[in-house]
Amino acid sequence: MHHLVIGEGQIGRAIIELALADGDTVTVLRRSAKEPTPELRRVAGDVLDPAALGAAIEGADAVMATFHSPYDARLWREQLPPREAAVLDAAAEHEIPVVFPESLYGFQGGAASLAEDASPSPQDEKGRIRVELLRARRAHRARTLSVIASDLIGPTTVGTGSAVATAMVLEPILSGRRAILFGRADVPHTLTFVPDLAAAMLHAARHAERLSGPSGDAVLNAPAAPARTQRELIAEVSRLAGRPARRPLPIPRAALALLAPVSAFVRELRGISGLWYGPCVQEPGRLVREEGLAATSWEDAVAVTVEAARARQDS
Repeated sequence: MHHLVIGEGQIGRAIIELALADGDTVTVLRRSAKEPTPELRRVAGDVLDPAALGAAIEGADAVMATFHSPYDARLWREQLPPREAAVLDAAAEHEIPVVFPESLYGFQGGAASLAEDASPSPQDEKGRIRVELLRARRAHRARTLSVIASDLIGPTTVGTGSAVATAMVLEPILSGRRAILFGRADVPHTLTFVPDLAAAMLHAARHAERLSGPSGDAVLNAPAAPARTQRELIAEVSRLAGRPARRPLPIPRAALALLAPVSAFVRELRGISGLWYGPCVQEPGRLVREEGLAATSWEDAVAVTVEAARARQDS
């Protein structure tokens, strides 16, 4: 199978690695040019450039739409709808499915125990944008599959600064500093191992017609290990690092409210803070119950991420 991967961030890189290991072939469309490799076909350009998108999608059997925008709801609203529409139009023209990674933002109100068929329950502007994108996918003539993941952990999250568990807990502890506690230490929080998300998205692409059914659209929960607390994460990372588990530096929720008017990043964090200051548990869906996909154990996911972070430090 030949996949077009749009975007080469933490999710895109994991999909590329796994697809190639499975014997599939890959074209990568990214905004900036990158040195070609023997196993990858690369096209430089934006999805809004018809020539670049047309060249990249030629010969593809599925599209992995892993592109995103800076962490600002205003930019999401400006940039994401037209980019998704361009990809959907191109995929429909070529009669191939589009697989999207999706977040919990649109389901924040029900995140304490999120079943796969849960109704949208956004609590902030980012969540409302995610719900609008899901509706646009469902209404489009292209076949679409959206795979919902919780907060990410895994080798490709290292050094990105965009994965809470890695950037605020794992990397500080490995550097000899105290973890930063965003949220409560004692509530369960599902973490999605990026290689598991990549495997789920590839499975969705390979079985797109069956999984999306007559409607041509499916929203699926990615496999994930049972939720654990940040206190447990701090203890496990500290054990793997050979360090005593130190008390983390907490971010009081009141501080988010005070700083939100003067910091766009804090404003966006405040909008999704309910996912961290309360339970956030993603329940298994069809990919686990019916398709037989299994999540990597929580312990193994943490250990592999720690190993990748150590390798980055050493280099």
